[in-house]
Amino acid sequence: MHYTSRNDTLGFAHRTRKNLEHIEHAYKNGHDVHVVTQLVLSLLGLIVYPNERKLVERVNTLTLSELKDQGWPSWKIELGSPETLNQLIKMLRNAVAHGRIHFSSDDRVLDHVSIQFEDYDPRSKIVTWRATITSNDLEKFCQNFIKLIENEIG
Repeated sequence: MHYTSRNDTLGFAHRTRKNLEHIEHAYKNGHDVHVVTQLVLSLLGLIVYPNERKLVERVNTLTLSELKDQGWPSWKIELGSPETLNQLIKMLRNAVAHGRIHFSSDDRVLDHVSIQFEDYDPRSKIVTWRATITSNDLEKFCQNFIKLIENEIG
């Protein structure tokens, strides 16, 4: 399926993936680019937009254990207990939108950097969810997520 408009959520996601692939290619060819940074920036087009446009609700019955059985990368959940993809995406969206992201290092190699995400209750200021994933697994997760959305809509 081919989406051409950036006004279309999946079109924007397609362009986001394309840009991420170009940054990865440039890094592999020795250019001074930051793949981990681009991956986190790409969460806007790969996670936040689809969530805000209610595309996530179409897959809200999928459990995280089902996804793991299908080969999706696992998150190390340190606090909270999302059981469905929809719940995880909402927490991840909140972490991205509110800048609650922490990197294990400034390394540029995806496999060398873990990223911790947090969601919190703004009224009480208490962290309600915390999870960590390697950058490499985050990329795989995002790719799987967008493919799933495309398959559900297409």
